[in-house]
Amino acid sequence: MPFNLRLYLTDFYYSLFRAKGTPARLSVKRVFVLIFLFLVFPFWNLYIRLGFLLDPIFFPDLKHLYTPDPIFIVGNYRSGSTFFHRLLLRDQQFTCLKAWEIYFAPALVHRKLIRWILKLSESIGSPVQKAVQAFDRMLNDIYPMHKTGLYTFEQDSQLFYHTWSSFNIFAIFPFPELARRYIYYDQSVPDGERRKQFGFYSRVLKRHLYNHPGKRYLAKNPDFSPAVETLLDRFPNAKFINLVRPPEDMIPSAINLWASNWRAYGTPLEDFPQIEIVKEYARHWYYYPHKVLSKLGPDRYQLVCFEDLISDPKAEVLRIYNHFGLEATEEMIEFLEEETIRSRNYNNGGRYPIEEMGLDLEELREEFAPFLEDYHLEMEHQQLRSEIEPREE
Repeated sequence: MPFNLRLYLTDFYYSLFRAKGTPARLSVKRVFVLIFLFLVFPFWNLYIRLGFLLDPIFFPDLKHLYTPDPIFIVGNYRSGSTFFHRLLLRDQQFTCLKAWEIYFAPALVHRKLIRWILKLSESIGSPVQKAVQAFDRMLNDIYPMHKTGLYTFEQDSQLFYHTWSSFNIFAIFPFPELARRYIYYDQSVPDGERRKQFGFYSRVLKRHLYNHPGKRYLAKNPDFSPAVETLLDRFPNAKFINLVRPPEDMIPSAINLWASNWRAYGTPLEDFPQIEIVKEYARHWYYYPHKVLSKLGPDRYQLVCFEDLISDPKAEVLRIYNHFGLEATEEMIEFLEEETIRSRNYNNGGRYPIEEMGLDLEELREEFAPFLEDYHLEMEHQQLRSEIEPREE
């Protein structure tokens, strides 16, 4: 199991000596975050590593498991990936890691231990379960954009917190010069490091499918958009869904997302900091995955327009199923019909403060147009939404 010790120590160096003027400036909240990550995280990481060391002893048949053929949902943040991911996971043929498995039980030994703890907790009044419920309520107060919690399906690229090598770390350590290598993952991260990181990821997926035999793994990770060549190398039979949302909708929502992250882990002075780095990764993540994946056939790569997904989830899901050779059960079709009605009736009344972000929607369209040219999508109908507030995922 790899670990990027150099980046770990560099993040702390930047936090102590180069944080002035950034969302990570030293404050009381920030000091507590750093103390936790510097003192508690190493023990957490040792616990994770111990589980992986014990797995071959308690589960010797793990070595005979095949490499999975996942379906990956990629695309920029705030392009509907959470909505689409959780929609598809209503189909029992799919599975994915939940948050508690990502953070506390990537190994099979961990899962055995946690289930034993929960069973013991039930016998004494369920204090652990009550603590989890309180923690989930706190998370949803911090991140109101969509329902979250330890029992929800999550972005499994957060597994790379355990190896400290991920764009996700940018949420806690907002230093663009350290995060930039992960914006251009396939080009900037050395081959050896990429193989080690995704070797670890593959081993976690194998363990998960050990507990869910016969199911297809479905992952959604916006930060895998710049790593599609690495994914194809590790999972040569994988299929991909690329979600595309117009930049005049996606960029304000993404800026708001990162501002929320940085407020959760610190006390930034600006309401919407680091806008240029958000636009930088968005440009590459629009352009790069389609450049690579469009070489695959329609049975392995499909585009999904955000507006089409929201207006008719059933049609989009069944279209993907048809191309990927998947069967939809009667229960899934009935659920999709209900979800389509709910989606069409959904109306988000909030508005992002475009002016405070210093954005102009027409300028966003022009700036990002070159990075969307290769999609050949009819997006004009989506551009009419410039006067309408973006929906949440």
